[in-house]
Amino acid sequence: MTKTGVKTAGKLTRDRLYCKLTAITGRAVSEVRVTPALYGDGSVWCAMAIGCDLREIPLPSKSHEVAAVIRAAFPGANWARAQDYDVTTGALVEHIVRMPACLGGEDQ
Repeated sequence: MTKTGVKTAGKLTRDRLYCKLTAITGRAVSEVRVTPALYGDGSVWCAMAIGCDLREIPLPSKSHEVAAVIRAAFPGANWARAQDYDVTTGALVEHIVRMPACLGGEDQ
């Protein structure tokens, strides 16, 4: 862990994740966001993958598998919050949505 909220995978783990994500999606992946969601009485994890061309990779019926791969690699992460995984650096960072200053009463 390099700083609070950031977990970094070692080279071997990064390489394994890259290979697994490429095998699942059929494309080179540069970033994955894993987001928890309530479904019925339980939780599920949804994933969004971004390719090296900076376009979203469709994940029909593969989202759960992609999320499971990332979650298994970082069991100590706060999975109650969305997490962003950077495939090239191996960094997993909690996804934080910041409110624009103009919506908080501040000037633009």
